Amino acid sequence: MGAHLLFVYTARAATLSVVLAGAFPLAAAEPPPRSREVQELIDEAEKAAKRLELARARELWARVNAIDPSTMAVCQLGQYDLRLDRLEEAAAELEECVEKMPAPTDDVERRRYEVRHADLAAVRQRVAELHVSPPPGTARLLVDGREVSAGSPVFVAPGQHEVTAMGEQGQVVRALVKVEARQSRGVRLPLFEAPKAPATSARNPWIMGAGAAASVALLGAGVGLRVAGDFAERETAAKAARLSDGSMFPSSAQFREVYDEANAADTRARLFHGFGSAALVAGAALGAATVVYVVWPRKAEIRPRGAGAEVRLVW
Repeated sequence: MGAHLLFVYTARAATLSVVLAGAFPLAAAEPPPRSREVQELIDEAEKAAKRLELARARELWARVNAIDPSTMAVCQLGQYDLRLDRLEEAAAELEECVEKMPAPTDDVERRRYEVRHADLAAVRQRVAELHVSPPPGTARLLVDGREVSAGSPVFVAPGQHEVTAMGEQGQVVRALVKVEARQSRGVRLPLFEAPKAPATSARNPWIMGAGAAASVALLGAGVGLRVAGDFAERETAAKAARLSDGSMFPSSAQFREVYDEANAADTRARLFHGFGSAALVAGAALGAATVVYVVWPRKAEIRPRGAGAEVRLVW
């Protein structure tokens, strides 16, 4: 029973310290005038804190800091995030708060100064700190997918974390790091690889020459055979005309001789036309294949680029 009462008293005391910390200005000097919107948000945040609605009060102070950034707002965010167990955010905010707070000039300010230093020391006992050294040419730096600034300490929870650097040309390097609470660790990422020149395959001149020569030869042979077939067709027509002009008797040896010659000419015409057409088709196909070999892309290279990808055809 006594332990339970002690826990309740400690929780209420911690919450009360947040409320009281926001009730006084940071320095004895008169604070600059605030806009009506900002003052209304601060008043509402103080009411939410008195009702122990810490998440609501933190949300209102975040809006205040977005409208009118100030050390006071950052300090309030750090204290609320600590009480809400948002340790990584609290560590970064309290670090900035303590760094920018002016030296105290009276007992009230000294008390607040000591409380915020104590809060920072408390949260540092529960988080780790990374100091990331990104490679030259880094466009974005991420820790567990969260974008961070190079050169500033990054507070993380104990455990394993992924640090990623993205280059200006889409290169990516990563490192895994495991840390414990209260540990401060440097992380040096490796250099980006230089963009590789697309690999291209040299064309074999023998294949190109042989393909072109064979294509020309086949096309020439096809044309020649088609011409020869046309001559044979004309010869067949001439022989057939002699057989039908009545100058020879069908039973005569001359008629049979002319008939055989007409049949032979017709056979030659069909053969020449058939082989000529095949040669023309083969020559055209071989020529097209040679052209494709010369001009067709050897491969497609895909590179990541920002949120998308770049496809590059390589000849």
